[in-house]
Amino acid sequence: MRKFLCLYSFIVFGKCMFLISCKDDNILTVNCDETSTSQTKEITGIVGYDVIQTTDCNYLITGISDNKSTLLTKIDASGNELWFKSYDEISGNNWGKSISKTNDEGYIIGAHQNTIIKSDSDGNLEWAKKLNYSVNHFVEDAIQTKNGEFIVVGGTGGDPLTPSQIKGQAFVLRLSQDGNEIQWIKRYGISNTPNDSFWSVVEADDGGFVLVGEKLQNRNFEFYDHFWIMKIDNAGNEVWSKELGGQYWDEAQDIIKLYDGSYIIAGKSFPSKTKGDLWVMKMSQSGEIIWETKHRGGRVQNSPISISVSKDESSIFIAGYGRLPNKEENYILWSLNPTTGEVLWDKVYGGNLEDKGYGVTHTFNEGAILVGRSKSYSTSLKDTNWLVITDLNGE
Repeated sequence: MRKFLCLYSFIVFGKCMFLISCKDDNILTVNCDETSTSQTKEITGIVGYDVIQTTDCNYLITGISDNKSTLLTKIDASGNELWFKSYDEISGNNWGKSISKTNDEGYIIGAHQNTIIKSDSDGNLEWAKKLNYSVNHFVEDAIQTKNGEFIVVGGTGGDPLTPSQIKGQAFVLRLSQDGNEIQWIKRYGISNTPNDSFWSVVEADDGGFVLVGEKLQNRNFEFYDHFWIMKIDNAGNEVWSKELGGQYWDEAQDIIKLYDGSYIIAGKSFPSKTKGDLWVMKMSQSGEIIWETKHRGGRVQNSPISISVSKDESSIFIAGYGRLPNKEENYILWSLNPTTGEVLWDKVYGGNLEDKGYGVTHTFNEGAILVGRSKSYSTSLKDTNWLVITDLNGE
């Protein structure tokens, strides 16, 4: 999941000298001597859901630890583990779905079931907020606003056959900077149905927020999703909403904001019950589509999950997973032209078993780092957190 941060400073850290500037996607304007080497490797944990750059020319990964708690792992450019945290002390089911930098050089983690985690720069737990509602609130993304509070998005759970005004709806809430106070919460979508959800959020230039996700459409008692983009103001009130798609499953999974205030949104579109395409679009601040692209690439299905943009906005990577006929899913990395939306290439990584890619970020030398979960390359019988590092051509 992709976020927004503005910091301005000049830092000397070992070999790295860099200027941190205002940028989406947790991509930092930095110059690092270290270069990433293309490789794949198994790293600590069961799954990696998100990965970001750090200000000292390294990378942070969040996901699920071997103890089935939220993990936070710091790696260098070669994929070597620098430190690892598993937040086993936090009660209830929680695992890291998204990670974003905070203005105190720490991190905020959206930790799925009712949980938001704040750490310092070394991954030490500062606080954990547990949401306490009548149904589970599954946290998919969390970002810090320009004013210092946090915006948290996701979806609500619960049995749709048990009446409730909030079950099945997408939610967005504003949390105080210390994590103690929920300042407001808003829920959108259809209640008492399979879940609507917001998957990702960015802050708009005007102080509002743009959310992306999936919204249920009931057609003759068959439930399908629409590709959903919503703009809200800073109090959580709807400004505009776009529900796009056809007759089957269409989901917006991730969003980034560019320097000019426009947005890149990626997700999937199913033109039939069995065929699934990458669907990516560029949208203006007012919600108008500038360009859009759909791409299948010879696969039966594609499930794009996350987006990364290079610091000069000359390169877009989209990561997820896809399946060829008669095969299990493999990691997929797409490269797009950000001006036109043209798919320049797509690469497949994986083995003969199920391998699903979830998170991506650019490396400091314009390649890509992907994280996810793999059965093909696990040294045990369970899923493993499988790391893929590529050059700028996906090799």
